[in-house]
Amino acid sequence: MRYHSRSITGQASGANNDYAGATCEGDGGFFVVADGTSRRGSGQLAESFVSGMLAAHSTRMEQGAYPAEPEAVERLLGSILADFHASLPADQTGAICYLIGLVAHDRLTIAYEGDCSCGIVTLAGAIEWITPPHCKANWRRDRSHCELARDPARNSVTRCLKINRVPNPDFVCCALKAVERLVFVTDGFWADLTQAQQSILLAAPDSDFSVGDDDVTWIDVQLGQRD
Repeated sequence: MRYHSRSITGQASGANNDYAGATCEGDGGFFVVADGTSRRGSGQLAESFVSGMLAAHSTRMEQGAYPAEPEAVERLLGSILADFHASLPADQTGAICYLIGLVAHDRLTIAYEGDCSCGIVTLAGAIEWITPPHCKANWRRDRSHCELARDPARNSVTRCLKINRVPNPDFVCCALKAVERLVFVTDGFWADLTQAQQSILLAAPDSDFSVGDDDVTWIDVQLGQRD
């Protein structure tokens, strides 16, 4: 398993409030993306979230591998999120959308709130998104990412992490036996870029590229051939 991560600052602000982090161990991996809102303190919260999740994962691996049962993994990720939230200072400001992806035991488990997304990259370079965004435009949870990208109401997220809101993630779990490539992204990637632009960046991630107003961040994970 190997990965590539990049974040490109949008043109609306000189500050990039997106953060991403990842670690791989053999056939397992832990991937985090966080997108800070425009509220004061959101960039700091996103940065501390990513570093806090990676530290919690490292501590967990020192204690032993993740359990194989999907329900146990979800409980463990929920506990990690609750512990991080409880550790935030009382004067912490800002809000973030986040997504955590854990690859273990040939399964992917995702915990997320907001509009960060995970997709399976096909051999043709297309992306099949598997995490319905939490936003007003998708209140029925039945619209595709392509549809949502054209709807301004997608910018109103309905779930996020902030000091006065206890983490309440949705979980997505899938087997990885037939999957070779994953991508974890902020909404600047899936909503502000065309499908052609997404494919270009996946094919040439370090190329010169001009984005729009929003920050664009992604982690591209190559799993290799699965048995």
